[in-house]
Amino acid sequence: MSSGMSGLGSLAQSARQKQLKSARGILLGIGILTVLANLVYMALAESQVKAELDKEVQQLSQKGMAVDRAKLAKIQNDAVTMTLMINGVTCGLGVVFILFGIFVNKYPVPITIAGLVLYIGAAAVFAFINPESLIQGIIIKVIIVAALVKSLQAALAYEREKSTAAFDGVPAA
Repeated sequence: MSSGMSGLGSLAQSARQKQLKSARGILLGIGILTVLANLVYMALAESQVKAELDKEVQQLSQKGMAVDRAKLAKIQNDAVTMTLMINGVTCGLGVVFILFGIFVNKYPVPITIAGLVLYIGAAAVFAFINPESLIQGIIIKVIIVAALVKSLQAALAYEREKSTAAFDGVPAA
């Protein structure tokens, strides 16, 4: 390989490393925001569930219907438990994204693939639970997916260049 081609190769690798750094930032950002948001949601779970049930009770009372307080307490308890479980799992997903951000330079292709799949998968699960959630923040979601796809392309090219350089006997970056 001529020195001109070698210089272009390392310049391209530098650009790919920059994109992997961007992937790291995206994964860390997604993870940190997910953890923080879900910790807040967990802290507010009981009051939010109570507020929603109070609205329902008020509507039923306006229609002249009686409410069984024992059943209402069980429904409230179950709803709080379910809310905490969902937010806890989502918080765990945020931790996974943080770990992906930490290790993306070591395993760029598998981590960017897994990050993209988990991000889209989580959006699909939440869209199934609440279809309106798919539209909420759609621009940000599209930007994140596009950035993760671009990061995946960079990771694939980076690994391909790295393996080609190693095959040619040139030390890998």
